[in-house]
Amino acid sequence: MQFSFETSPARVVFGRGTVRTALPEEVERLGIQRLLVVSARALEPLAREVTAPFADAVVAWFTKVEQHVPADVAEQAVVVARRARADGVLSIGGGSTTGTAKIVARETGIPILAVPTTYAGSEMTPVWGLTRSGHKETGIDPAVQPRTVVLDPNLTDQLPRRLAVSSALNALAHVVEAHWAPRANPVSSALADEATTALATGLRAIGREGLQRAASPEASLRDPVATWAGTPAAAGEQLLYGAFLAGGTYAVTGAGLHHKICHVLGGAFNLPHAATHAVVLPNVLALNLPAVPAVGERIAHALGAEEAVSGMRRLYAEVGAPRTLAQIGLRPDQLDEAIDRVSAELPIANPRPVGTAEVRAVLTAAFGEVA
Repeated sequence: MQFSFETSPARVVFGRGTVRTALPEEVERLGIQRLLVVSARALEPLAREVTAPFADAVVAWFTKVEQHVPADVAEQAVVVARRARADGVLSIGGGSTTGTAKIVARETGIPILAVPTTYAGSEMTPVWGLTRSGHKETGIDPAVQPRTVVLDPNLTDQLPRRLAVSSALNALAHVVEAHWAPRANPVSSALADEATTALATGLRAIGREGLQRAASPEASLRDPVATWAGTPAAAGEQLLYGAFLAGGTYAVTGAGLHHKICHVLGGAFNLPHAATHAVVLPNVLALNLPAVPAVGERIAHALGAEEAVSGMRRLYAEVGAPRTLAQIGLRPDQLDEAIDRVSAELPIANPRPVGTAEVRAVLTAAFGEVA
């Protein structure tokens, strides 16, 4: 056995209530005195509440966050940071919020303290992304790796159920592809197995039956956050734990065909990021399993299924996940353009050789209507 395993240093604080109990300590620990807060406008009330204990250190706000991190929006955030002479950036939100903060860090060199509110996992990686003229650019820069990440299930439990499902499946995509991504190794695959099990466990707990239990009067007495948001407490912890592992695994292994397809679709057609990953994943898995049968066995075992693809599709059915690109906004007349755009990125790292025919097969299957 021979492999290399390299991770980016980061401090992670995980637990319920940590956004209120630990966040002030983490700001102080990083020595930040002039803080830029990046958060979507909808989350600004929460952001102002949790930053109240150190409000004197907050010198600027940026709330113009948009999906897929448009270049012009990220550049505006950089300008705000420079004008305020910020020496640190606090991101409170999902992947687009973290992504905006990453561009600020890339351009200014200031550290990021990240508080995710979805299961995106971007906060665990040194990967940045920008969308410019319908094309998504990505890169790796150690400067964009958040220095500290505060993971509070009380925040992610507030996700609407539909978004929680898509976001968790986005995390699942990180660890499925991690088994064959360019820097895959035995350690990252072991982490991927653990993440897959945690995510599947959490997803099943917010399935249709789980949602009904969470909405019962008895559950409302035990777990008011879950009945309000739709994510039972135990499920929420498993999902955030799995997403944390998934993000860290993705940071180690890098990306392949699945992520390239999703980045192209998101940048070109402005499809919802998490839902796009959810839809494409089973189709890329089906393409690749004949080339990596041992990986299929691992994924199936982690999912608690007899076979990987059917097990994944059964999980999707249990939680009411999006199944087709048509469902999430891709029009029939855009399918050929999508195939051409992805094919233009070839060659793409993948365990099975990929040409235009394979791209067409994956995207056609992903587009198909739900039976």
